[in-house]
Amino acid sequence: MAAVERASEVGEQQERPLPRLGALGYPNYRMFWIANVCRVFGLQFRFIGAGWLTHLLDPSPVWLGVVGVAAAIPTIVLSIPAGVIADRFDNRKVMVVSQALTAVSMFAMAALVWGGLATVWWVLVWSVLTGALMALANPAQNAILPRLIEMRAIASAVAYTSAIWNVMRIVGPAGAGLLIAVVGPKWAFGVTGIAFALSTLLLMSIQLAPLQRRAKQASGGMLDGFRYIMGEPMFFATIGLSFFTSLFGTSYIVLLPEFSTILNAGAQGFGYMEAAAGVGSLLGTIAIVRLGRDRALGPTMLAGAAAFGVLIAAFTASNTLLVALVFLFLGGIASSIYLNIGMTALQIEVPDDLRGRVMGIWSMTYFLSAVGGLPAGVAAVWLGTPLAVGLSALSVTAFAIALWLAVPSLRRLGGRQREVVAET
Repeated sequence: MAAVERASEVGEQQERPLPRLGALGYPNYRMFWIANVCRVFGLQFRFIGAGWLTHLLDPSPVWLGVVGVAAAIPTIVLSIPAGVIADRFDNRKVMVVSQALTAVSMFAMAALVWGGLATVWWVLVWSVLTGALMALANPAQNAILPRLIEMRAIASAVAYTSAIWNVMRIVGPAGAGLLIAVVGPKWAFGVTGIAFALSTLLLMSIQLAPLQRRAKQASGGMLDGFRYIMGEPMFFATIGLSFFTSLFGTSYIVLLPEFSTILNAGAQGFGYMEAAAGVGSLLGTIAIVRLGRDRALGPTMLAGAAAFGVLIAAFTASNTLLVALVFLFLGGIASSIYLNIGMTALQIEVPDDLRGRVMGIWSMTYFLSAVGGLPAGVAAVWLGTPLAVGLSALSVTAFAIALWLAVPSLRRLGGRQREVVAET
């Protein structure tokens, strides 16, 4: 009966035309998207501002590394408990609390800087706190999407949300630096606090139907998400691909400054390479905005991952900056396609009562690239940077091919809703 009801609902949705702008055609998602723009800019400033303030207080590069780790560790460690919270409580309320507390922390740091009381230790504590608040928000940010749109628009919702990060990757550092230069160090944290406060108000204005929780959503714990992922080959493979890519495939990002030296490109060339990868990621995101949930998601995702590895390996073998930029641009497109499709596939297939916990595990993968940079750096010492990064990239291609051969459910992923409707 449940399958019949679900098929009937899907059939009714398919009869209505999808809004021209996909997920942005839904008022709730538009408000969520604008709130996310404010949030992501604030997070970009958190990354840039923390390093800037730390350098002013103590120019030792050791402190820069310590502060970065202090922010990353709570985000990684608390992502899974935050997923449990996302399953047990209203996602919108969880995000409102997280954003509001982050705004307060920004205003508090602004007050410390204004009063001349800021120290490296205060920055360290502040970084841990903001990292924990980011962990609280991340699973809820992903889990709320099906409440904002119809599921047939989920691919564009994932893409539009990802586009914010891709754009901020390009303009965020410059925007944060400009903010510091224009308003001065004493006001910059306050302005960022205002951005988080605005995000909070926008989220509060979203009108959603009351969430009906099933009994089993109130029970269960952190391990339920792991058990489900381990028991479902498609989920295990999709999240495993993201973990594998973060640990090995993204090492080129960490070592990109070294390639600017190898190519005699200097600081300007380094900026061009960062921009090429970022623009490619943005265009890859735009390319899948209109991707339907009934397309061949699994094969497209694996093909994108395999292509990414080959393209980054080709980048490491480049002899000129221009050729390197081309491969970075294409690699950015490929990575954006398969990562966004991975998120889309999870959103379509995950049970509602485990959505937060599964998304909490997925969100961990985005913060593992910093961890993957360490073994890549060690390997670069022994093998040379191009060979070390090239082998790491090709390992992603090999892993994608192995998943194609070993996980038939990934090859079939896509078009399942049409099959359900036909069978019923």
